[in-house]
Amino acid sequence: MKKFIFLLLLLPVVFLTSCDKNSQILVFKKDITYKVKGTATEILVTYTNDKGETTLTGLSTGTIPWSYEFSAKPDTYVYLQAKNATDTGTVEVQILQRDAVLASDENDLPFGAATCSSFVK
Repeated sequence: MKKFIFLLLLLPVVFLTSCDKNSQILVFKKDITYKVKGTATEILVTYTNDKGETTLTGLSTGTIPWSYEFSAKPDTYVYLQAKNATDTGTVEVQILQRDAVLASDENDLPFGAATCSSFVK
C-alpha cells in the first residue's frame, strides 16, 4: 500500500518535468529590433517578420534609416539583409535583442549587400 501511495505521488512529478529545456510551461518572448542605415539612396531590405515570414521592402532617401521591432520566442531564427540598389553608398544592418547586438554587417561595394542572421537567445 505504501508503494502504491508513493507511486501515486510520484506520477505528477514525472509528468510535470522533462529533460527538454524548451518544454517550459511559460515562454517569455524577447524584444528584437532590426536596424538598417547607410548612405545609399535606395536600399532593398529582406527580413523575417514576427510570424517567421520573409518580407521584402524598398527604402529610399526619406525612409533611411529604417527599423522594425517585434517579439520572438527563444531559438527563433532571425534574418536581415539590406542590398544597395545603386552604384554608390554604403549599407549597414544590425539585429538587436534589447540593447545587445546579436548580429551585424556592412558593405560599401556598388550594389553590395549586408546580411546577418542569428537565433534569439
